[in-house]
Amino acid sequence: MGYFAGITTSTGFVGTNEMSAVASYMPCHIFGNQMLIGTGIRVGFYLLYAAAIVAVLFGIDKQFRFWHGAWGILALALFVSVFLNVVDYSLVMIDYAVLIQLVLWYPVYFVFTVLFRQALVVETASQEKGDLDLEYRERLQHCRRATGTITDLDVSRARAYAHVLEAFALHAAAEEAENNHDAAQVALSHAVQHYVSHWHEQIDVQDGRPSEDIQVDGGAVTTVYNNELIEEIAAAPTRADIDKLRDLYVAALVHSQLSLADARATEQEVALIASEELRIKRGARRPMHALRHFIITTSYKDQLTAAVGLLVWSAFMFGTAALNWPLLHHGNKAGGACDNVPTVYFVFAPKKPFLDPGFTTFLRVWTVGVCLVAVFTTAVGIFILVVSVFGPGAVGLGPVRQRRRRRKSVEEGRIEHTHDVQELPEYSRMARGRHTQDILACLHRTEDRSIQHRYRKRATAPARFSLWNVPWAVLLAALLVITIVCSELTVSRQGPGNDTPLDFARPPLHETSEILGLLIGLYSLALTLLSVVGAFAATYVRRSPRNRRHGSRRHKEAEKEAVPGGKSRELRSPSTSRR
Repeated sequence: MGYFAGITTSTGFVGTNEMSAVASYMPCHIFGNQMLIGTGIRVGFYLLYAAAIVAVLFGIDKQFRFWHGAWGILALALFVSVFLNVVDYSLVMIDYAVLIQLVLWYPVYFVFTVLFRQALVVETASQEKGDLDLEYRERLQHCRRATGTITDLDVSRARAYAHVLEAFALHAAAEEAENNHDAAQVALSHAVQHYVSHWHEQIDVQDGRPSEDIQVDGGAVTTVYNNELIEEIAAAPTRADIDKLRDLYVAALVHSQLSLADARATEQEVALIASEELRIKRGARRPMHALRHFIITTSYKDQLTAAVGLLVWSAFMFGTAALNWPLLHHGNKAGGACDNVPTVYFVFAPKKPFLDPGFTTFLRVWTVGVCLVAVFTTAVGIFILVVSVFGPGAVGLGPVRQRRRRRKSVEEGRIEHTHDVQELPEYSRMARGRHTQDILACLHRTEDRSIQHRYRKRATAPARFSLWNVPWAVLLAALLVITIVCSELTVSRQGPGNDTPLDFARPPLHETSEILGLLIGLYSLALTLLSVVGAFAATYVRRSPRNRRHGSRRHKEAEKEAVPGGKSRELRSPSTSRR
């Protein structure tokens, strides 16, 4: 006496001597493995890919870490399950055909989510214009609505401030490109010295005593500093250094009898001029440059999740070798009675793997090709994994060390060049990579320098929609459509006439694995959409009429608080404010 079938979740034909609990009693009836290719699992993958498309379109880079991790966990669980559940009657060909469609295009998503992340870059420095002084004069005059005319000294100071901001940006660009770092460091040191010479009473300290050569120029603020401090700033600049120089510029302008509002407006206008001259913009780095920055400066969490995703995809591709050779006919009925029933879809066309020897040969050739690709992706995944665990130095990606002048001893007198910070054991290329983007960000976006700015919440990451992202999002969307169509056709069109769906034992979303797969995809998409909505909502709130009226009221109140001549706000010395 046979036993009931149909309550099992394994993909395969109904047994010859079995009584069926389903409506069909045909011997070539195919059941579907709901825990491997059920509706919830398929929809979960679709939602994951939709989340990646939204993240690429709006530049929500922070969601990629969770996306790679979620995809890797779901795909790895299915890969292990498909081989652990190989039983005598399991038709592995159908299961694996659907799973391959679900994971096939992951490397494309990997490339776009890793190599096409947008970053602030310095495109090029514009050429010096003959009427640049006139432009500075006009724009500075526009910021001073109620006070005097612009003098040549005002223009000179503004140009020196713009030049030092440009030097910070060019140093950050050179540090990212690891090219001409020495020249950028020297240029930044000279720019800072030239800038402070317009405002400081320079007291150069040697051996604890002031130098006899004292240069007085401007006299707005008196600050004690030395060349070693300037070289330290130039060797490893941070955004805090720019903020200190900005505060110095605003304080000096207030001391020269400008209102606080006009001083802040002048600082913002000069910073805007510097940004325009440098043409700082947000865009994608070159592929090799982007890969190097992903390996060197990205968080180890991002690297780890991306490496796991690549290794899991490689395992799927290596698994096709087992599928198309020893397991090709696994679960098929003897004698070839049902060879015309199992159907897989390749480029939207139905193919019979057991009945079409030409397609079988193609599958094996295709397997060799994807295994060669998997060898490369495995090497890349292991490389990224080693970097994430042991650091870039473990794979020979230490800092580029150029031949530098040896540090002199104290007995040899005053040193002429600061020591190389890249040779210090505490030097972190990851930290420097983040500092460079922070420096470019504070120069790219001019913001209010009021006290409210210093304590404003910055939890929401901005959305960075641009036309550059549209073609790549369209390409990923086309791949998603291909994935959905081929997977659903394989599930819904089996049989001799390609009109019979797989018979699942339970209704959709009645298996734990289906619910988990759906929730993973839904959670990833919800997080991405919330990030996008939150970014646009934060932008709207900042630009709302209420906030503009509040900012205008603060501006009018600040105009009434003009600092009298002869008094100066206390400013902490750079030598005491920097460790």
